[in-house]
Amino acid sequence: MVILSEEYVIVSDPDICGGKPVARGTRVPVQYLLELSSKGYDIERIHGEYPTVSRDLIAKVLKLLSESKVIRVAHSA
Repeated sequence: MVILSEEYVIVSDPDICGGKPVARGTRVPVQYLLELSSKGYDIERIHGEYPTVSRDLIAKVLKLLSESKVIRVAHSA
């Protein structure tokens, strides 16, 4: 078992969604959150579509991806 620090909000595990990057602790691909954000959805509306992703986690993912093109993704094996 790999224990990750709180800074990892995006993870990739080959056993979850075929290894696509997902919001930590969920099975929701980050791509889906970004697509809704790009369509103008706010955090509240994204959370309505994906209630398993907390509002705080949605905010962290969107903030991280808006700040940098290079992100750290935790990979589990």
